[in-house]
Amino acid sequence: MPNSNFPSQTLTGVFEIFDSKKNIYIEARFERGIMHGLYKEYFDKEKKKLHLEGRFEDGMKQGVWTTYNRRGKVESIAIFNKGELLERTLNDFEEK
Repeated sequence: MPNSNFPSQTLTGVFEIFDSKKNIYIEARFERGIMHGLYKEYFDKEKKKLHLEGRFEDGMKQGVWTTYNRRGKVESIAIFNKGELLERTLNDFEEK
């Protein structure tokens, strides 16, 4: 049962979600309580080390989603259409 003091339908705009140590790790955009727009996950609270970025449309992953390792190198690229994974490419690189 939703909390009547903060109904999820009212979430509109960009929100930052914190881990237990108060580091920002997710930045997501909502429209009328549904994720819609840019989505980013970070390794650090300064938002300098991006881990994942993509886009939601009406609560579903849409388009290109890119995952990065801690060194900023692309680990994988996935392509979604209305939440369905169409293709995933893994970057086969060696860490030195």
